[in-house]
Amino acid sequence: MHSIGIHCTTIDSLLEEIKHHAPPALIQMYGTLTIAQAKLWADQLKRYYPDACRIGMASERHICNGLIKESGVTLILSYFDSCQFVHNIHPYQPEQPSQSGEALFSPFLSLDGPHHSTGFLVLMDSQYDVKDDFFDVTREYHISLSGGRAGYGDHKNSWLLYQDNLYQDHALCVGFINPTMAMQRNAFVDNIAIGRHMLVTSSEGHTLKQIDHLPAQQIYQRYLSNGEHITLPLINRFALRSVNDGIEINAVPLDWADEGGLVMSEPLPEGAHVQFIYFHPEQALHSAVPEIQRLNDNDPESIMVFNCMGRNDFQGEVASNKLALLNQVQPVHGVYCYGEFFSSQFGARGLQHALTYVAFKESNGAKSTLRKVIRAPDSSDSLVPMFNLINNTFQDISQERKSIGVEPPDHFQQDWLYDLQTGLLNRFSLIRNLTNHEDTEHLAVIRIRNFRLINQQYGYSAADNVLAQLAQYLKFFLGVNSVGIEFTCYRLSANEVAVAIDSSISSRRVIRLFRGIAEDIESQEFLTSEKVENLLSLSLSVGLASRNDFNGESICPTCHLLIKASEARRFAQINSQPIFWSGDLPTSVSHDENLDWIQKIRKALESNDVMAYFQPYYDSKTGQEIGAEALLRARIDDAIVSPFMFLELIKQTQLYPKITRTMLSQCERILHQHPHTHIALNLSVLDFKHQDTLKALRHFFRDEQFKGRVTLEITESESIQDYDWISPLITEFRQAGALLAIDDFGAGYSNLEKLIALDPDILKLDGCIIKTIDTDEKLQKLVKHINNLAHSLGIKTQAEFVHNEAVYTRLVEMGVDYLQGYHLSKPVSEATWLNK
Repeated sequence: MHSIGIHCTTIDSLLEEIKHHAPPALIQMYGTLTIAQAKLWADQLKRYYPDACRIGMASERHICNGLIKESGVTLILSYFDSCQFVHNIHPYQPEQPSQSGEALFSPFLSLDGPHHSTGFLVLMDSQYDVKDDFFDVTREYHISLSGGRAGYGDHKNSWLLYQDNLYQDHALCVGFINPTMAMQRNAFVDNIAIGRHMLVTSSEGHTLKQIDHLPAQQIYQRYLSNGEHITLPLINRFALRSVNDGIEINAVPLDWADEGGLVMSEPLPEGAHVQFIYFHPEQALHSAVPEIQRLNDNDPESIMVFNCMGRNDFQGEVASNKLALLNQVQPVHGVYCYGEFFSSQFGARGLQHALTYVAFKESNGAKSTLRKVIRAPDSSDSLVPMFNLINNTFQDISQERKSIGVEPPDHFQQDWLYDLQTGLLNRFSLIRNLTNHEDTEHLAVIRIRNFRLINQQYGYSAADNVLAQLAQYLKFFLGVNSVGIEFTCYRLSANEVAVAIDSSISSRRVIRLFRGIAEDIESQEFLTSEKVENLLSLSLSVGLASRNDFNGESICPTCHLLIKASEARRFAQINSQPIFWSGDLPTSVSHDENLDWIQKIRKALESNDVMAYFQPYYDSKTGQEIGAEALLRARIDDAIVSPFMFLELIKQTQLYPKITRTMLSQCERILHQHPHTHIALNLSVLDFKHQDTLKALRHFFRDEQFKGRVTLEITESESIQDYDWISPLITEFRQAGALLAIDDFGAGYSNLEKLIALDPDILKLDGCIIKTIDTDEKLQKLVKHINNLAHSLGIKTQAEFVHNEAVYTRLVEMGVDYLQGYHLSKPVSEATWLNK
C-alpha cells in the first residue's frame, strides 16, 4: 500500500498531473474551493477515475507531501495490494446526533460485525459542533476511526465530496476491509496536567460555581496568582480536565459568572474530579517523540493527518511542531479541520485543538534494518523539565499517600514502600493499598517470561534496567495515550510488575487496553545498555483481575485482586496466551466435586477407561510420519475427557502414579505388537520421584526392542529447576536406549548452559512461539536462531501447534525437523492411529 500526494491550483494542472498516475483505489480531495469550483474538479476525477472511491471536503489548509497548502487542491491517491471499501453517507442532524451516527454506520454493522473492517475514515460537513453522542454506536461496537470536520470558514460554500456529488450538513464513512492491513493511530493535544485532583461541588450547565466548596474564581486566583487579581486572558490558558468513563473533557474558562463562578466551554457536572491543564505545545512536542519513534519502528507505508485549523504549526509551507516529527517518519498527507475525530481503547469521540494521524501498513515485508532516531528540536530554555518535575512530584505524593493511607510527617522516610532498583512502589505497598482502600477497580500483573534469560546473558543490573524500562513504558502508555486512566505501578518480584487501575471503567475496556499493551510491548525493542545496538524483545504473560464482571456485578473484593490477577497470569502462561482475565477462569469446584472427580478417575482406572491417544509428528522434508506422542485421555460418562479437567487434582493423590504406569503399559504393548512404531511419552518430575513409577520405568527400558523407539519428553522448566537431581536419571535411561526431548522450549526460563549439558536429542518448540510465526517477524527470527543453535549442537527440532498451512510452510522453509499440530493431525485413538 502507498499514497501519492498531488497539489494543483488549476484544473489544467490537475489534468496534466493525473495523466502520469495509474487509477488508485481511493482518492481524497481537500480543497480551498467554493462548491461551484469543487464540482468542476469532482467531475474530472469521475471522468478519469470512475472506479475509485472518491471522498473529500472543503478546507482552507491541507497537507501534501509534508508541506502545508493554503490554496488550490490536494489530492491523495492511495494504492492498496488487497483491500475492499464499503462506504456510506447520511445527513447529520444536530438535534439527533446519536441517530445520525447509527444511520451512518448501519451498513457496516450489517456485515459480519464491525470487526469485518480494519478501520474507518469519517469526514463531515456541518455548521454545528459535532456532539459526542454521534459516536455512541462506534463505542458500542468498538469501531476504530479517524477523520475530521470540514475546515472552511464560509459554511455557505463548505462541502463534502462523496463519489459524484457534493453535500452539505452530511457525514460520510469509508470502511477498509483487509484483515492483513495494520492501522496505527494517535492524537496529540498541546496540554499538560498540573497539580492535584479537585472536586466540582456546585455547577449548573456551563456555569462552574464551586470547586472544593470554594468559588471557582477563587480557586483560579489561589493557584495562578497567589490570591491576587487575575485576568480573563490568563485563565483562558488553563483549562480543567475531567474524565468520565474514560472520556476526557477539557473545559476552558470563557467568562466570569455571578457569585464567583466561571462560564466554561464544556459543562462539568457536580461530583466530577478535575485537574488544571496548561496548553503548552513544546511539552506536548517532547512527550510525542516516543510515540512517533514507535510509529517509525513499525515502518508505516502511508500516514494521513487530520489537524486542527487553530494550530499554527508551520512557517510558509514547511511543517513544524509534531507535523515535523511525523515528516521524519514519512512525508505525510492530510487536511486541517474544525474538529478532529479519533478512536482509542475507550471509543471514538470528537477532539478540539488536536493533531491526529492514521498510519497504514499492508505489506508483511521485513522491517528496515536501519533504526532512524526521531528527535525533537533542542531548546535551551525549555519549560518541559519543569512541567515534568511538577507533575511527577504530584503523582509520587498521590501514590505514596494512597499506599499508607495517611499523610506522613515530613521527617518520615518511606523507603520501605519502594523497590530500590526501579524506584517503583513495592509489593508490600500494593497489599496495604488493596487492604485499606476500595478505589482500585482492576489489577494487572505482568511477568517478563524471558527475564531469567536476560539475567544470564546481560547480568542482573541490565535485567533490572529492562524492568524499569517496562514500567516507564506502562506509565507513558497509560498516562499519555489512554486518557482517563488513573493508575499506580508496583514491582512485585524480580520479573513482575503490577498496574492498579483506579478509574471506574468497564472490564471489557480494560481487557482491550491491556491486550493492546501486551501486543505493543512484545513488538518493541528494549535497551540492555546505553548502546543502541544492544536491543532485545520481551515475552510477557499478563493476568488481569476486576472487581466487577461485564454486567457490573461484583465478582471479586478489592483485597483479593492480587490473588486473582496472579492466578489469571499463571493460567495465561500455562495455556500460551498473552493475557487472561480472572472473570474467565474456570469456576472453582467444591470439595464434593473434587471427590467426585477422584471417584470417576478411580473407576476409569479399574475399568480400563484410562487410555492413550496419539498425535503423530512428521518429517518436514519428506512429509512422512516419524512417530506419535502418547497423550492421556479418560472415558468419563461415555465421553472422552482431556486431562485438563482432572490432572492437577489427581497429581495430589496416589492415583497419579497409577495413571503413569497405565500409560507405560499401553505403550509397551503397542511397541511389542507394532515393531516399526515410535512413541514419545510425557513424563514429569513427579514420575521420577515416585519409587514405584521409577521401578516401572527401569523395567520398561530393559527391553532391547525399545532402543531408539521411545522418546521421553520432559518439560524445560522442570528439568532445569531439578537439573542436579534429574540429570543422572536421564543419563541412565538414555544409556538404556531412550531418546530425550525437552518439551515446551521457549515457554520457560531457559538456562542454556544446563540445557546443553542435558544433551537432548530433540528440542520441542512451545506453541507460544509457533502459533503466530506466519505473521510475527520477531518470532521468526527467534525460531530461526533456536533452530540454528540446536542444529549446530546436533539437536533436532520439533514444532508444536502447527495449526494452519501458513505456519506449516514457514516452518518447512526454516528447516525445523519435525512438525506436529492439528493442521497435520489431531490426537486420535490407538485404533485410528495404527490402522490408518
